Amino acid sequence: MSNHNDLLAKLRQTLNEQGIDSFHILEELVPIEEQMEFFRYFDRLKRENSPFVRDEEVSLLFSPDESVERKKRSLTLLASIPDVGAYRSIETYHSSPLEPELEHWSSMALVSSRIVLSSDLSGHQQIYISSGLGGRDKKLRFFALFTSGDRQQFTDLQKEMVEHEFTFQLQKAEVVIEKFEIRENYFTMLMLFPFDKDVKSSLNAAVTECNQYGNFLDTKFLFTNVKVLSEKEIKGLLEKK
Repeated sequence: MSNHNDLLAKLRQTLNEQGIDSFHILEELVPIEEQMEFFRYFDRLKRENSPFVRDEEVSLLFSPDESVERKKRSLTLLASIPDVGAYRSIETYHSSPLEPELEHWSSMALVSSRIVLSSDLSGHQQIYISSGLGGRDKKLRFFALFTSGDRQQFTDLQKEMVEHEFTFQLQKAEVVIEKFEIRENYFTMLMLFPFDKDVKSSLNAAVTECNQYGNFLDTKFLFTNVKVLSEKEIKGLLEKK
């Protein structure tokens, strides 16, 4: 928990020190490995600096006869130029990919194209903030897992308290709760956190408030922006305590 909080604090400090008020966050959930694969490919094509014709690449992108690999190249090339037409073509493709396996790739191409366009139009450096869970509106998405202190089942009253207190504390911090699920002895949340809010204090305050009524929550919890844990993964963690 503290590592993520420190990371956000350092990120806020860096953005403030460099006077950067414009940054981009991938809104969709794309695994970090796939994001890195895209940027490595993107950089390689930039180094090659091979000439291409925008309209030809657009035609290839929407052709039902072209391979997935060739369309990866088209998406990446189109994302590399400050061209509104190229951006709109990527946007159109991504809205309904002809090849489902290119959904993540086209998502990366779209945000990259947006960065290139913004840099060209504003004349200012644009920053991309990478996260496996993405984000929205300058907020990063996080997944959190909380458990009962002794792994015993929550009572109905405890479930009500958890939902009330966490919703109250997080709304005060302008956190958007996208998903809140309470199970027998644990609960999970998917949230969007603003950069200028203290993540740790909001969550700890909710835990502390709940524990005034029976000390039923474990004060240690999982907090990550890398992935959403499956039910199987959560049960495995609970078994290990």
